[in-house]
Order: sequence, then C-alpha cells, then structure tokens
Amino acid sequence: MPSSALISVSAKTVESLNATVIGLQNLDRSMQAQVRRATKELGQGEWQGLVVEHLQGNNLQSRVLGETSKLQASNQNVMLRSGASSKRMSGGASPASLAKQEEFGANHNRLKAYRRRNRNGKVSDVLRHTTRQLMPIRRGGWTVYPAAAEFIPRIASLWVRTAMRTIHEAFEGRSSE
Repeated sequence: MPSSALISVSAKTVESLNATVIGLQNLDRSMQAQVRRATKELGQGEWQGLVVEHLQGNNLQSRVLGETSKLQASNQNVMLRSGASSKRMSGGASPASLAKQEEFGANHNRLKAYRRRNRNGKVSDVLRHTTRQLMPIRRGGWTVYPAAAEFIPRIASLWVRTAMRTIHEAFEGRSSE
C-alpha cells in the first residue's frame, strides 16, 4: 500500500508492547536477530493466509495484493505490507501503482476519452468505462485493511510472547551452565 495508507499501532499505548520494545533494545544483537527471525517465521504465513482469505475472487486483486503480502519485523515494530512491489507485471503495471484501486475500489461510472485511428487511417473519438473491472469504492478497504484489523492483535501478542520466550530460553541456558 502507499505510505499514506498505513495502519499503525503505537507501542506506547499498550504496556506489554512498550515493555517488549524496551526489552529488545537492551538485548544483545544475536538475541534481537533471533526474536526478529522467529516473529517473521511465525507471522509471515499467517499474514499471507489472512490476506488471501479476504480476497474478493478477482485475479488482478490476487496478483496485486495477495501475492505481494509480506511481514517485516524489527526491534521497534512489525510491519505488514501488501501491494508495495514495484516489479512490473505482464501488462506493464506494477502492484504498487494498482494497490490503492484494488484495495479501496474505484468509481464504476468514470469515463476515459481518447482518440484512435482505424486501419484506413480514419480518426475517431472513443469513450470507455475503464474502472468497471474494479470493486466499488469502500473506505474501509476490501482486502488488506480487514485482514490487518484481524491480524494486528494476534501479531502483537505473538511478538511479545516470542520475545519473552527467547529471553527466557537464553536465561535458562545461561543458568544451567
């Protein structure tokens, strides 16, 4: 999604998330990397599955939003992305250029006017409905936003549990030596 269309949750508003961020900052780098890796491994498949589950059955929407969904974990947050790829698809457009319309829909009555030339060289004006294949406009989104609303509480819980488990396992490993 474009950067203007991000959903964010502040870790400062939830005590356990804030404690996790502070705790991760105080760990050594290898443990930080271990928490990030575990969070990504556990969350990536579930995030992709939820996005696919919320798809509306449109092949273009599947290519733009479903196949490009990714989870990125850092020490400060977990980012959920979809439709951010700039790699061109077979028609020439990139998922990033189509993501907004595929997520939020478009006006079905919009007309596009252009001129064309036929085989005989005659020029004619043409009016086309160019957004009829897209979903109707929905402010709350069709795919990624509903999936994110469902997934954010789960990934926040997973992130906290993963960090606590990693710290606990490291502590147990050190105390048994």
